[in-house]
Amino acid sequence: MGATRSTGLSFLFLTVLVDLVGFGIVLPLLPFYADRFGATGTEVGLLVLVYSLIQLFMAPFWGRLSDRIGRKPVLVLGLAGSAVSYVVFAFAPSLTWLYVSRILAGIGGSTIPVAEAYIADVTPPEGRAGGLGVIGAAFGLGFTIGPALGGALSGVDPVAPGLLAAVLCALNAGLALVLLRESLPPERRGAPARRHGIPRLLRLGRDPQVLTVLGVYFLFSVAWSVLQPTLSLFGAERFGFDARRAGYLFAFLGLISAGVQGGLVRRLVPRFGEARLVRLAGLPFVAGLVAIGGAGSVGVLLGGLGLLALGYGIAVPSALGLLSRRAGAGIQGGTLGLGQSAGSLARMAGPLGAGIAFDRLGVGSPYFLGAVVAAGAAALALSLAQPRAERSAGEPVRA
Repeated sequence: MGATRSTGLSFLFLTVLVDLVGFGIVLPLLPFYADRFGATGTEVGLLVLVYSLIQLFMAPFWGRLSDRIGRKPVLVLGLAGSAVSYVVFAFAPSLTWLYVSRILAGIGGSTIPVAEAYIADVTPPEGRAGGLGVIGAAFGLGFTIGPALGGALSGVDPVAPGLLAAVLCALNAGLALVLLRESLPPERRGAPARRHGIPRLLRLGRDPQVLTVLGVYFLFSVAWSVLQPTLSLFGAERFGFDARRAGYLFAFLGLISAGVQGGLVRRLVPRFGEARLVRLAGLPFVAGLVAIGGAGSVGVLLGGLGLLALGYGIAVPSALGLLSRRAGAGIQGGTLGLGQSAGSLARMAGPLGAGIAFDRLGVGSPYFLGAVVAAGAAALALSLAQPRAERSAGEPVRA
């Protein structure tokens, strides 16, 4: 069982990593591609927002579908959809087609809660924050490798980054179809999921601790997402960075985040517990955003990005671990889909607000506003309770 679980997690890590490399290739290039069509900072924010708007609705759908038919087929469908979106991105002839590519990417990229549910299927409750750090590490490495590739390829041919992302996702879908093992046993799919899933999700929605976790996760995600539409523009405006060097900023951010989520969180959770870690994460999170906004040198900027990556890398898997521990075994996909929806809503509000602030208040203002939001998340986290040990793998925790 241990070897099977390890093999499944290793391949799942590879699956998510390759998907996020494709995402990372495209993300830092979006502002520059949009700028070719005369987009403003606000329109760049909207370009990021539409991706998250689609995820807001699709993430719970994919999560609940995976509770019914299994994790593997949903993951394969999502990867195939991402491949199509990157082809559209590569050949987009107008800003409208860039929006179309982000809509398709939002549909395909909404399967992260399915990957998280896969981990919950094969990981004991007390180890879920560390296990969910696998997804975070894949995110971090994706943002390390992807932006570097995208920045390098952008100087070769404008269509090359999108086509490489498409090829990676298509190959990944094929490998997942052949090699990825299903984690959800047949007896927990289909009729049992339909019969018990929605009522249990509704009960969870009235749980004050669940609402608090979702609120904390939402606020931290808002603060984090101010980077998406503005970091490339910030580097260009304040330090004269081109697309390649802007990509390296995302790579630096991702590398630190990967190390924190993939290794450090796994060691910290048994010692401190998820609830305390979420609260402590607010300190480097806020400090990092303030340092970025006020950065007068590249060294200060990198220091701020490092602190921010540390705070985010601790907060996210810890919060998702708390959310998963309060859900029963039959509704992991649906519950984590709610978390993804909260994150998607945040990634709508954050980029839009950041784009408007960038245009109207100055290049550093999105990060100072993000710091205020992150401080609010840390304050809300003071009311989080650490769950007791579960009585059984299939029952939700009650603190």
